[in-house]
Amino acid sequence: MDDLLGQIGRRIRQKRDGLGISREQFSEMIGITPHFLAQIELGNKGMSTQTLYKICSGLNASADYILMGRESKNDTSGLADILANVDPDYLPYIERVIQSLVLALNRKK
Repeated sequence: MDDLLGQIGRRIRQKRDGLGISREQFSEMIGITPHFLAQIELGNKGMSTQTLYKICSGLNASADYILMGRESKNDTSGLADILANVDPDYLPYIERVIQSLVLALNRKK
């Protein structure tokens, strides 16, 4: 069980770090103390389903990913993590590049 809590905590921290959000900022966003979030991320404490829901919502991650490490086939959360730190002025250009790439890949099929 302890190893499971450690794996869950690592996935939470990886997602949070990927979004560039500090532990203090994230704990405030979801309404728990930074100490409790640290205990969850270190695998020392479990959490209620309500806290899990808040964590999933705050990280834009599925509970399946947080609990089991499984992502859906077309999970785009990694892209969302990357784009969250991009200057909004560049997003239309990035969208066009992605559209072109998808079109090119679909033509190869």
